[in-house]
Amino acid sequence: MTVQAEKHFLLMARGSSHIRYFKRFAASTSLNVSVVQVNKVFFHPGYFSYWRFTRSLDVDTYLIPHFAKKRKKFPRLCKTWLWGAYEWLMKVYARAEIAKFCGLIDNMRADVVGAWNGQKLPSSSVAFAAKAMGKEVVYFENGLLPHSTTCDVNGVNCQNSLPRDASFYDQFSGEVTLPQTLQVRARAKAKADGAKIESLPEHYIFVPFQVETDSQVIANSPWIKSMAQLWQHIVNALDMADNPNLKVVIKEHPSDVIRHDNLHNKDPRIIFTNQCSTQELIENADAVMTINSTVGIESLLLGKKVIVLGDACYDIPSIAYRVSDEASMAWALNHIDDCGFDEKKQRQFLQCLHDYYVIPQAWAQAGEENFKALEKRLQQQDAFSVLVAEYKQQKRA
Repeated sequence: MTVQAEKHFLLMARGSSHIRYFKRFAASTSLNVSVVQVNKVFFHPGYFSYWRFTRSLDVDTYLIPHFAKKRKKFPRLCKTWLWGAYEWLMKVYARAEIAKFCGLIDNMRADVVGAWNGQKLPSSSVAFAAKAMGKEVVYFENGLLPHSTTCDVNGVNCQNSLPRDASFYDQFSGEVTLPQTLQVRARAKAKADGAKIESLPEHYIFVPFQVETDSQVIANSPWIKSMAQLWQHIVNALDMADNPNLKVVIKEHPSDVIRHDNLHNKDPRIIFTNQCSTQELIENADAVMTINSTVGIESLLLGKKVIVLGDACYDIPSIAYRVSDEASMAWALNHIDDCGFDEKKQRQFLQCLHDYYVIPQAWAQAGEENFKALEKRLQQQDAFSVLVAEYKQQKRA
């Protein structure tokens, strides 16, 4: 039995569907796994003794993403006196939650703590508590490829374990058959239809809007914090590019409750379409430009050039092209073929994702294949964990 197999894995989440997944895995594995739904654990006086573990917490910085999300969601509230009271209460609450999770982790004698996402409350408090207690942390999320799951010891999204060194992917052949059918995202709120697919220009850059209150925008997008701001940057970049033939097609995120009707038909070079499938829009585009959406990886799957504006795990030279201001955006839009894209390297990166990194099967429909791969990942006995460990050792040598 391995050292990892002897450890106690405590998997924690708030969502009922995530808890069901964890419980199904716990029932299928020989590992010592416990599952806790965090919103059903209440603070009791015994947890006050763990308050000391919150002393190293810079609570103001820690809660920046949370407050940014709430400001977007409740813009009127943040302009009243109630906002100050809310901020104060949240700072106390955050410390209390961390103290509670520290006590829970300690009382259950966990060695490894699993958190869902880990970039937003309450999962960020779970991860902080585990680290404060000196425990290993593993993070879960939706998979980067269609019908897959993420399980990573570093984090999710731009914080994951995928090396940002393009040479790491030279060891893969890039000849694997990759998924070509993308998952359809459910609509949270009706959007204005916009243009039909047959009316779109023959050549265009596709830009998928993202959910403004998602951690990808709030925490992982250094210079773009709203979709209206992104739209304005595109307008300014098109002006600087000074190419009348440049067209941009935008699709609003189907899961976002915010509508952007006021931006439709505001600039003839920018076309909105919400009735077309994302796959159609990618397939017909010359290139795709995104902050850091999974659409970036989906575009690579479909053989497209990808421009990335924020922090993303696929922000790797020759795989994607990073821009960090309007001037570099204008240059990239006007010189797509000069951005240094390497199709072979892109396929090698995707093969690493497909064959080594992602846990097969989406967690909501997980079965034996998912559970076996997850068991190996948790024990760090899977091929990806071994390859990354060897890579890190070589870098240190």
